[in-house]
Amino acid sequence: MTFKEKYGDFFETLHPDYWEEERFVPAVGPEDAEVMLVGEAPGANEVEEGEPFVGRAGEKMNDVLRDIGADRDELYITNLVKIRPPDNRDPKKEEIEAWAPLLEEEIEAVDPDIILTLGNFASKEMLDTKKGISQIHGRIFSREGRKIMPVYHPAATLYDRSKTPDLEKDLRKALGKEDTGQQKLSDL
Repeated sequence: MTFKEKYGDFFETLHPDYWEEERFVPAVGPEDAEVMLVGEAPGANEVEEGEPFVGRAGEKMNDVLRDIGADRDELYITNLVKIRPPDNRDPKKEEIEAWAPLLEEEIEAVDPDIILTLGNFASKEMLDTKKGISQIHGRIFSREGRKIMPVYHPAATLYDRSKTPDLEKDLRKALGKEDTGQQKLSDL
């Protein structure tokens, strides 16, 4: 069953102004994932590949996940809106509102232990806050009984490498891969 078939009721009610097949990128990942990642919107690479987080930011995320011993295939990855905004602009409020019921359905269906919001935009939207990501990353918040942890967007680490250790630390914490500081005997 495709993503559109699974959430067919939503797609039947989505206003045509917020739909364009050529710019649509569905979520990926297991329906029983313990961790859900929520980004802002697909970019050009995502539209081309038909999967979220496959461009440079996705490669960076994959590298960090590999470094901490986590498997991307175990994560459910989605976006606030599933259509790439024109000119790669931020999604408008009405676009987010149009797609919000689908995100809520995804959250209900997957029922993750924790939701990671990637970057400023998704974090502010999901937590209904004006605080920036540098103030709130790595902290666990509760929204409607769900745990939400904002983390730096992997793209931010491409432009400011000093954010990479924070992204890694936050992902370790969220994915239960925290570094104990112990070394393996073979590493000594």
